[in-house]
Amino acid sequence: MAVLPAAVRCRPVRHLGRLTATTPLVSVVIVNYRRWEETAALVDQLLAAPHIYRDRIEVIVIDNASPNDPCEDWLRGNDRVTFRRLPENHGFGAGVNAGVRLAKAPWVLVLNPDVILCAGFVDLLCAATLDIGEDASQGKPVGIVGFQLRNRDGSRQLSTGLFPSLTRMVAGLLRPRQTRKYFVPFGTDRQRVPWVTGSCMLIRSACFSAVDGFDEDYFLYYEDVDLCRRAEEHGWAACYDPAVEAGQLDPLQNRPLTATMRAVTRHASLVYFHKHLPGWQVRGLARIILAEAWMREGLARLRGRTEEAWTCRQMRRACRAILERRLDAARSHLEAVLVRAGMRAV
Repeated sequence: MAVLPAAVRCRPVRHLGRLTATTPLVSVVIVNYRRWEETAALVDQLLAAPHIYRDRIEVIVIDNASPNDPCEDWLRGNDRVTFRRLPENHGFGAGVNAGVRLAKAPWVLVLNPDVILCAGFVDLLCAATLDIGEDASQGKPVGIVGFQLRNRDGSRQLSTGLFPSLTRMVAGLLRPRQTRKYFVPFGTDRQRVPWVTGSCMLIRSACFSAVDGFDEDYFLYYEDVDLCRRAEEHGWAACYDPAVEAGQLDPLQNRPLTATMRAVTRHASLVYFHKHLPGWQVRGLARIILAEAWMREGLARLRGRTEEAWTCRQMRRACRAILERRLDAARSHLEAVLVRAGMRAV
């Protein structure tokens, strides 16, 4: 079983009262892609600990067409896990949507495989869903909740942010990657925020249904920001609750960006701008990314990195497609990168 770093701490579980219902309170959806051992360890954490609410959660694992692994047999053979293997990897949002279609609970918790739960997490989580109930934030029912995340060393990992704009994105270039997209909520009470990260996101099933789930035009990244924005437009509030904590061991902002992941994140930001922001901001971002891709392609050629240069060229083509309002063409250029990197089948 995975062990939470000692520096990550949680608050004591309050008295939760007697249970009377047998239907699940929370459906936990984990999307796996080549992270079998982490996924199995997370499932073990969810099911093995003596939680008061142990029988009030269901665990759903969706595999995005990973190569076969012995852990798959363990997951398939666990009668407390619903396991589905998708024939193709269409991205994180598509995997979550497939999991939610199998969910039975009024709340869905989306977890990344590299999340490690603190002691009492399940009980704190279920208690939070009961406490939220029909509470409203500034006149809107709470539809999405994010929690306090910690890094490997126990330091705070930011998990909330403001909705992106061209000005915020350019200004963010002056900040470290670990803080570029985020802001620090104040206080210790549950509070309304624009968006929360999808690595540990609690979503009311009615809210998820109202906005038709995650937008599958995003392959990876920004789908959580997009979901929160659409939820707000449909009359739901997103909140941050620091009373529930977990560790995330390998977030993207703490890792060096490969050429492939840079293409994925740039594509996601372009899609978000295309869907939600004025044309001048879309054009501004596309031209910034075009210039970056052109510069990186030239440097890659000078250094003999032909694969990286090719990836940059696909990114430039994706930018031009966005400038021409051809979202499908932009996605096709990204998918060419994903196929080359082995993340999608031909």
